[in-house]
Amino acid sequence: MKRFYPLAAMFSLAILMPAWALADMPKRVVNSLVIERQPTYEAKRLFAGRVIGSQRAEIGFELAGKVLSVNVEDGDHVEAGQLLATLDLRALHIERTELEAAQHEVNTRLQQIDKDLLRFQALHEKAYVSDGQLESLRSNRQATAAQLAQVESKLKGVALKLKKSQLIAPFAGEVATMQLEAGVLVAPGQALMQVVQTNSNEAVFGISDQLGRNLVIGQALTVFGDFGEWQSSLIAVSQNLDWRTQTRTVRVSLPVQAPAVDGNTAYLELPESRPVAGFWLPLQALLEDVRGTWAVYQLVPNPEIEDSYQLQKRSVQPVYQFDGQVYLSAELQSGDRVVSGGIHRLAPGLHVSLAQE
Repeated sequence: MKRFYPLAAMFSLAILMPAWALADMPKRVVNSLVIERQPTYEAKRLFAGRVIGSQRAEIGFELAGKVLSVNVEDGDHVEAGQLLATLDLRALHIERTELEAAQHEVNTRLQQIDKDLLRFQALHEKAYVSDGQLESLRSNRQATAAQLAQVESKLKGVALKLKKSQLIAPFAGEVATMQLEAGVLVAPGQALMQVVQTNSNEAVFGISDQLGRNLVIGQALTVFGDFGEWQSSLIAVSQNLDWRTQTRTVRVSLPVQAPAVDGNTAYLELPESRPVAGFWLPLQALLEDVRGTWAVYQLVPNPEIEDSYQLQKRSVQPVYQFDGQVYLSAELQSGDRVVSGGIHRLAPGLHVSLAQE
């Protein structure tokens, strides 16, 4: 019949009883790990940023005028070159008609002068026309030609104004914001609409100076958020620091199939190597010690009893925790064995045996 001893009683007996009697006592079975000291550890740094369209344009008319029509609404998808809105063009059409009439009139006069010039040259050869008359006609032709060039230049200016009176989508995308209605008066250069490129998103983050120096253009980075986790490619790292946050701005390109949209919060995960010697253990291997300190149970082999270990408490200093694992700094060495869990059932000095691995 097996005998069961309270934990405190077992601890007292373990100290007082000889080895041959201790071997017959029931031992607790514990899970353990052999530690391996490392000179450095890799920490996962997390940085928050946001998703933006790779192209974003605040657009408006280059001319002042009254809005005649608006062809899109907020949130609409637009194609490159699509007409978005138009100013009232009636005054420009009238000006173009007047200039076209003037162009026709001047062009007709110029054609007549050319005919007269041919006739005067023939008469000049027969001495019927003086040199002064021929020179005067040539001067008149030059002035008329200059007048025609001036009218044609004005027509080009009107054509340019007509073109600039139309708001055209600079690229395919989505209308993000719009402050434009038919009938309102707008000023030149006033931002009236924002177009954001779709299906080609980027994410922008501010990271620490040192981490930014170690990044390489084209490097694969993990970005995640409400849109899932995606492998992205680094496309730019700012050379200068933001004086307010002392961070470098990095831009990464998201895959086309990522369902991220402009304005999504995104997170960037970057590894950082830190030169602190220590070892990794599961979080449940940590034992809360006195005065806010922490410890682990080291398993010291009992040379007199096979498969028997005594628990010894060793102080440790937690350095970093991630995903249920904790990196510890301590005097323990590679090859030392420690308890990996179930520490609430144990006490220092207790003799235990190892669970089957």
